[in-house]
Amino acid sequence: MTLETPPTEPAAPAPAPRACPRCGAGLTPDQEWCLNCGADVGARVADTPRWRVPVIVVGLLLVAALGAVALALVELANDDQQVAQAPPAQTPAATPTPPPPPTGEQPAPGEAGSTPGASVPQAGDDQTATGPSSTATPENEGDQSGGETTPSPTPSPGSTPSTGTTGTIASWPSGQTAWTVILESATSKSAADAKANEFSSGGITVGVLHSDDFSSLNKGYWVVFSGAYDSKSAADAALPGLQAKVSQAYVRHVVPR
Repeated sequence: MTLETPPTEPAAPAPAPRACPRCGAGLTPDQEWCLNCGADVGARVADTPRWRVPVIVVGLLLVAALGAVALALVELANDDQQVAQAPPAQTPAATPTPPPPPTGEQPAPGEAGSTPGASVPQAGDDQTATGPSSTATPENEGDQSGGETTPSPTPSPGSTPSTGTTGTIASWPSGQTAWTVILESATSKSAADAKANEFSSGGITVGVLHSDDFSSLNKGYWVVFSGAYDSKSAADAALPGLQAKVSQAYVRHVVPR
């Protein structure tokens, strides 16, 4: 019986001797400093941290913030254009005070033919005392009878003075949202009606609305408008012709409450 000896494993090769990279002096395996020149031979250079990813993230956040600020500015600009501008305050027209009649007496309240502020002329030498006195109208105002001028009626307080032949003053269609051209704004209905009659006598189709009934207009005004258009472009097309007669005319969106 023969015994076989296992093959012997070859010995591990000895590590290569270390040398200083600066002066070439020999170094032991655990030596970290060269004893000849003092160089640091055991230091390891760490990898550079990855700075690109944080920089990219910060840049994306800055771009998103700038985009949000720009979007907010655009939204604010659009809101400012839709807010109704407050028309300039209009001073109510003063009611003319009727001059005292030279002769005559005031009729009693409730008497037929009586008009507040209008005098009843007495019969003179050249007038018929028993004849009924005719009421003055815009058609016969200024006519003379018996050498005297027939007095014109004085408008009652709060009434809208007539400006001649006027067209129909419309009102805003109930519940309709549309674009219109605003010609004038006043703090009282009587002043707005007077302006509407003036514009109507000039050949402009007009209407009067109360701004308190509409959410897109500032409260507290009586507004004289012209037209109700389905789109802003249609209102803009009509604006130049109206501005030729009313220079302060402008387009506004009318939305009922």
